[in-house]
Amino acid sequence: MKNKIIFVSILFTFFAGALIFAQSHVSTQAHDSAVTGLAVLENSESEQNTVFSVGQDGFIIKWTEDSLGEHYQVTDLAIKMVARSPNGNDIAIYETDGAATNMVSVWNFKTLTRKCAFTFGTPITSLSYSAKGTYVLCGTASAKGTYFLNTQNNTITSKKLKESTGPVSMVITSSSENSAVAYSPTGSLSYYNIRNGEKKAKFSTEPGLSQVCMFNNNVFLAGYKDGSIYVIQAVTGKTLAKFSVATKEPVIFSSNSYEDLYYIVNEKRQFKMYLIKNDRNKDVIAPQLIRTFTGLKNDESLVCADITASGTIFAGTNQGNLYKFDNSVAERVDVLQSMSDNMYNHIYDVASAGENFYFLTPSSIVLSSYDNGAVDLKGTNPGHTNIISYNEAGVILWTKDSRKTVQFFDFTTGTASAIFTPENNLKSLKLYGNYLLSIEGSSTVNRYSIESKTKENLYNGAGIQDALLYNENDLYVAKTSATTPTVPLLYVNTKTKETVPLNLKGNVAYALSFDPSVAKPEIYGIIIGTDSQNRPLTSVFSYNPETKYSKHLLEEHSEDPNAICYLSYPVLYTNMGKSRIRSYNLMAKRNFEYKRSASLPVKIAKNRTRLVVLNKDGSVSWYNPDMNAVIADWYLTINGEWFEF
Repeated sequence: MKNKIIFVSILFTFFAGALIFAQSHVSTQAHDSAVTGLAVLENSESEQNTVFSVGQDGFIIKWTEDSLGEHYQVTDLAIKMVARSPNGNDIAIYETDGAATNMVSVWNFKTLTRKCAFTFGTPITSLSYSAKGTYVLCGTASAKGTYFLNTQNNTITSKKLKESTGPVSMVITSSSENSAVAYSPTGSLSYYNIRNGEKKAKFSTEPGLSQVCMFNNNVFLAGYKDGSIYVIQAVTGKTLAKFSVATKEPVIFSSNSYEDLYYIVNEKRQFKMYLIKNDRNKDVIAPQLIRTFTGLKNDESLVCADITASGTIFAGTNQGNLYKFDNSVAERVDVLQSMSDNMYNHIYDVASAGENFYFLTPSSIVLSSYDNGAVDLKGTNPGHTNIISYNEAGVILWTKDSRKTVQFFDFTTGTASAIFTPENNLKSLKLYGNYLLSIEGSSTVNRYSIESKTKENLYNGAGIQDALLYNENDLYVAKTSATTPTVPLLYVNTKTKETVPLNLKGNVAYALSFDPSVAKPEIYGIIIGTDSQNRPLTSVFSYNPETKYSKHLLEEHSEDPNAICYLSYPVLYTNMGKSRIRSYNLMAKRNFEYKRSASLPVKIAKNRTRLVVLNKDGSVSWYNPDMNAVIADWYLTINGEWFEF
């Protein structure tokens, strides 16, 4: 049965050279992993009960006074930091893969558009807006230190100050934006005149502090180190107090609006909030327990918090939930209910099945379609993440990046039987009639008979990304050109084992596909390389096995190693560029773009009348293939029913 949700889908329209649409969805759904940052707006009366949360899942969520969240995914990477502009609409985020990719971008959340983005060679260590919103201050771990992003013209420089701040973990400005203060983990507080770039003062202070924040009109600084909270006089660098914390690292928070400092400690399924009061003319007063809450789930703990000028506190957890409470003093133990919940059953994979589609969730195999809306439970998922349509009697189940046994699930018996167990982690699995083509450990291509359960090794080599069985004897292997032979595409004769490097230029190829029903079919795929100016370039390409000619069909000036290429002849579909689905009609030579939903697209499936896109948050978006608008976004609830946005 299909249920239509009462939540509202929000559609924003704007002009940026052409008409573009972006769509968010509103619900109480939690982040699907840890909350990594929160951002309130201190000085706006109308925004005292709103907060932005970001998480490992790449989502930005704006939570409003009614405890509903407006969800929009901006990246497939983890967002580690967030800062909110005083204008109320713009937010800056820091996204990273924990290695080479470190990007700061600014988004207008009212229009759901990215205003600018800048990449850094080192991790970002602090992120904040200047008091009036003129700059985004990006602290780094590099010798260049702090970068100033000018929000008026979206340019960035590290030369705003005459002397580099060096590595810093906190940079904020005065309310006038005439000066800035930076904390260095080496143990210094430095003050700068932003107008002329001169350093005004530098004080030695406690080194190695984490969770550094300033409060009471920037008179005090606080941080955590080695089991203790430090309170420091910010205008001298002198340590005023040091308080031991019995449990693991607390969550520290305050703001310019408050004279005092707050921190939270987690204790099993409850948490306690403490207050550290101060008087500018007297000593800092020892921590006072002001609130105790229970209601956390097993193994759940608060990991970040922020407070508004009105005393509303928002806190995020390691399990993606958000809690809301206030800073009033209470002796009782309060039971706290989270603002968010997990309403949906995450869809792992989708595959076309005639007029319907198979959907694989953590617990079940479901057959459904947009036009009938029925949820037909075909069986229980025995723990796999991927599904392949095989025949009317059943499906093939496998798990990417694991050595779990590939199985045939028989709908008539409701049981799964083994086909084969990969010798190394399974990177790819494709169906060709009654045979499966596997890539194992990025070094082996095998062919398995589903009926006889026999294996045939077709190719061994390093850096394999994908493979395509063109016919019984002709195998094409996509690989990285960093391995021998130094080309991204190979031809392999499966009988003679002859290997021929093909004339395709690029660093790595993957996502191969073709349509065997077409006469003399071409091969399609994705290749990453560089353009004539040595900029990263990801392209959808075609290769003609008969003429040995290749060409680029679609291009994106970025490096997208996870893009997909789905062929439903004569149309190629791709999510290249990460943010939307594009199609290319091979006969009409026409490029078409589909409007995206709140989450990023990760897989495409199509039947005769419908295009369905699996999104990263486990939802699906339905399209009429000839129209670019989203017909509907569906989420499968934990009760096994569709909710439609």
